[in-house]
Amino acid sequence: MKNIKRKKDIEWKKVQYPAKKSRLPFYLVIFVILIATWLLIEISEATPSLVINLPFFYRSISLNWLVDVLFLTLWGYLIFKAIKVYIQFQNKNKSVISENLTYLIHSLKLFDETVVEVEKDGKTVKERVIERVIQIFFKEDIKKVYVRIIRDGSRFTKEAITLSENLESALGLELDTFNKNVDYAEYVFLKHKDERIDLNSTVTNVKDSDEIKISGNISYQLSKVPHSLIVGGTGSGKSYFILGKIVNYLKLSPQADLRIIDPKKADLSLLRFVAGFENKVATESNQICQILRETVELMEQRYTDYFNDISAFGKTYRDFGLPVCIVVFDEFSAFMHSVDKKVAKEALEYVFTLVMKGRQAGVMLEILMQRPSADDLPSNVRSQMGFKAGLGTMDSIGYNMIFDTNNVEYKTVTEKGGGYIQIDGQHTAPVYFETPYIDKNFDFIAEIEKLMKES
Repeated sequence: MKNIKRKKDIEWKKVQYPAKKSRLPFYLVIFVILIATWLLIEISEATPSLVINLPFFYRSISLNWLVDVLFLTLWGYLIFKAIKVYIQFQNKNKSVISENLTYLIHSLKLFDETVVEVEKDGKTVKERVIERVIQIFFKEDIKKVYVRIIRDGSRFTKEAITLSENLESALGLELDTFNKNVDYAEYVFLKHKDERIDLNSTVTNVKDSDEIKISGNISYQLSKVPHSLIVGGTGSGKSYFILGKIVNYLKLSPQADLRIIDPKKADLSLLRFVAGFENKVATESNQICQILRETVELMEQRYTDYFNDISAFGKTYRDFGLPVCIVVFDEFSAFMHSVDKKVAKEALEYVFTLVMKGRQAGVMLEILMQRPSADDLPSNVRSQMGFKAGLGTMDSIGYNMIFDTNNVEYKTVTEKGGGYIQIDGQHTAPVYFETPYIDKNFDFIAEIEKLMKES
């Protein structure tokens, strides 16, 4: 609470309810106009008559009317400037965000009233008085609007974390992130709608950068967000999304070491015909366990070779110039249900080892599933996934399994490639997104072959 108040004094503005309107600026304008009028009248009366004699015409011409016009013009100009300054002052202190948040408080009755007795005209009457109001602070920058709602132990503590949909409607903005703190709930809104980007824009073309762009406003560094979980049924755009990510990984410098697991022998399995992928695509259960075991061995070897003394303190694989190794495990649930318990247990042990230890050594796991299932993917593995995405429409139980949260109001997804995403360190609550646009005529195999030859 103290931290919020300190920040509020510097940059945060508090929403006042009921709104307090000061009449002082208006009275100042009236005062200025009256003083200006009085001064001009005094100056006008003290100004001598302006008369010009014309001897040739034996007459004189009075120009007092011209002086009066000049004084009248000056008086009008001063009034105009005073009113203009007043309007500018009012507009400067007028905030559409504040007005919308005030309306939200009023319409949802986010305040407590009490009845008190007061004396009016010698009579005792009862009036409603507001004794407590939900505390809302806000600030904005070029791209975003930030709203913080205080959690102070009152009844508004619960309300504070359930207002995402109401805030979106009141502000007319799209929610970007939501964070819950002990003292407050923070909602961050985008001033401009997130843009769907082209596949070619998804890798930052900066040397030694491992930034992966997902949309106009969403990106992440691979080294800081290890392991991914992507869930989506048929027609959700999951296959195109992962193929696009594979292309992006191959564009990294140094190029990613990719290993593919496809127990259903679908599109990803066909990568075994691409030069460089011959021994890195597994479809059979024994091959799958072998590729997982070899990846664990690679990880352990990296720890032995590069993280064996005090000089490696605080370093990651990127500090040693090592390529990231990514295992793309498609149809994880199908595999777990199609093999015997011994093989499933062995594979799951390798998966657990990789997600627990892989980050520092640069060994990542990308798990794809058609349907979310806590039985197939244990919570101790799921909790280590830094990147989580749910594509297409699914019920709240499915979303909760993916994101481990039930405080989000999910919209119906109608756009192919649309869904919700959660990224550690950036989006603690899932937000809506759309996967990068990929032309239907884009030749993934040709692009992957080209990238493998360039490496």
